[in-house]
Amino acid sequence: MNGVRYDSPIFAGFSISASYGEDDDWEVAGRYTGEVSGFKLAFGVGYSVNTDQNTQPPPVSFSKDSEFFQAGGYAQHLATGLFLHAAYGQEDNNGKKTTGGFTEPNSHQWYVKGGIRRQWLALGHTVLYGESGQYLDQLGPTALAAGATSGEFTRWGVGAVQEIDAASMSLWVKYREHTAEVTGFAPGGIDDFRYVSTGALINF
Repeated sequence: MNGVRYDSPIFAGFSISASYGEDDDWEVAGRYTGEVSGFKLAFGVGYSVNTDQNTQPPPVSFSKDSEFFQAGGYAQHLATGLFLHAAYGQEDNNGKKTTGGFTEPNSHQWYVKGGIRRQWLALGHTVLYGESGQYLDQLGPTALAAGATSGEFTRWGVGAVQEIDAASMSLWVKYREHTAEVTGFAPGGIDDFRYVSTGALINF
């Protein structure tokens, strides 16, 4: 999009930002990062309004009139390596109707991830974590046109990361399970989805 954004200087760990883009989308946000009483902290909160007139390509193009609030945070106890990350978002679609005349529902979602980051090996820190999240009524115009009236998508998983300091590298493996339920439209039912993935990341 064509837009502008301003990010303030950081003062005592706090900063704010604001942006505007045609046609039309604007957002304000606040952030904090710092260390307090042996904890590493990072928090953010934002509010945005989207009135874009063409959010998806034909044949399901429709105008948008939504307000979205989101907040998230991260806290890590430096001595033990225990950490927790959480995020929440809520979208209000103001009763907006799609091109086909279907009302886009309000939606919200949450996500939590917790674990420990400790250096048990000379290679570098090891991270062990568990995660869970849920996404409610995030239905697009195609799903609404097919008859969907509500939806619930849930996921959870566990994982491990091994950092290799000498190579600026991280090795990871994770397991995730996804479950979805849709009211009003579920051709043949929706199967649960499970997978295991592994990989490596090298920072240059």
